[in-house]
Amino acid sequence: MNGKNTIIFLMFSLLIIAITSCSNLPKGEEEIAFDAEPPEGYNPIFVQTVKNFNPYDPIKPKVLIKNIDKKNPNNIKIFFHLIEGNSIYLTGAFTDIMRKYWCLVEDSVNGKVKLIKNFIIKEITEKDYYPYSLAIVLDHSGSMGEWRAFAMQKAIYKLIYEKRDFDDYAIIKYDSKVVTEVPLTQIKENLLSQFQKNGLEGYGGMTAISDGILEGIEELKKSRSSKSKAILIFTDGFDNSSTVSADNVINLAKQNNISINTIDFGEFLNPNYLKRFAEETGGFYHKIYKTDEFDLVFRDLYKRLQNFYSIEFKTQEYGLHNFKIKLCLPHDTLSSFVSFDNTPDIGTIALLNVYFDFDKATIQKNSDEAIDAVYSLMKAYPDMVIEIRGHTDSLNSTGDPNYNLKLSQRRADAVKQALVRKGIAPERIQSVGYGEKKPIADNKNEDGRALNRRTEFIVIKK
Repeated sequence: MNGKNTIIFLMFSLLIIAITSCSNLPKGEEEIAFDAEPPEGYNPIFVQTVKNFNPYDPIKPKVLIKNIDKKNPNNIKIFFHLIEGNSIYLTGAFTDIMRKYWCLVEDSVNGKVKLIKNFIIKEITEKDYYPYSLAIVLDHSGSMGEWRAFAMQKAIYKLIYEKRDFDDYAIIKYDSKVVTEVPLTQIKENLLSQFQKNGLEGYGGMTAISDGILEGIEELKKSRSSKSKAILIFTDGFDNSSTVSADNVINLAKQNNISINTIDFGEFLNPNYLKRFAEETGGFYHKIYKTDEFDLVFRDLYKRLQNFYSIEFKTQEYGLHNFKIKLCLPHDTLSSFVSFDNTPDIGTIALLNVYFDFDKATIQKNSDEAIDAVYSLMKAYPDMVIEIRGHTDSLNSTGDPNYNLKLSQRRADAVKQALVRKGIAPERIQSVGYGEKKPIADNKNEDGRALNRRTEFIVIKK
């Protein structure tokens, strides 16, 4: 090969390498040049400050339901906030003096309206030791553009400065790839020094929302000190490059008691995609439109995680509940409503308030409500199959080592027969006695033994 041909061959080879290399580069998203125009009537709530509740204040507050914890379908927890205007959180509304203003707590299910009298009320404030582990997951795809990326990073920098000493933060950035830039830490100096405010440097590709949330979950699983774990995820676009499904991510978050708090920014978004993550894991959802709202929305979410009220009550009814809470103030009456379905999922264990005569398998009359509730549930789901489980405490003075096992089996069988008499096919009900083998409390004291003497059911097929 002569010199001229050699040069041509080398140039052609370099061209092929360049073309091949370029074809393997990830394609980024085009920058969205301008903020979207908010829709008519847009009036978001961004909690920024906290003050004490005053029932005589003429400004009308809002009761905003946060989420419902129904993991235990017999023990429901309703979380909510009390907001004045669009930026002030009201605390102290459940003190002994203030409790009288909460004039109605009501639950309606299957056509029955019940006034709830035996409920537990709690308040958590930012002054309480209620530590959070928070994974902050930030969109660095190409559509964000440099200026919005810098604005987002500046807002997170401020949030780090406001972090309580006992809270953990992790910072995760994502486009089509996901990187934990700052692993979970309480040390503010580490967060400030390791978090890079460098725009889209190293990023600018496509958008992998589910992958980003998954990385946040994996990081939060490392936490051992917090009472609560939460993800805060921000995006301005579609999920177009995740390798894991939203369903898998949501299920993993629920298994690890992690709430996913979500922020949609702009108008080029998956409809209700992020909203679903929030709704199914007990998180908050925001949709914003302006870059200058970044500071407000991040601070709002952190404030709401630190400050909340809860009402806890027990129910034996399954199905669609309509819950109502009413606040009767000297100058006004406020109400808030929420609907939820506590139908047990497959694998969920539900407690049956079934009572027996001492040392017998005879069901007492005051168990009718619990039996009726399971009957109504199985009638509503004609393919449902359940297992009735009987349990006892550890006491046994009979000399028969299997006595408790036999007693629990007879009691489980008695509940099954009660349902069969109502019309449920016997093949849809399994009954198993576990005796003292599966305690949920200490058998060394009467309170613990009382909890261990229980009847449950678990959904096998739905």
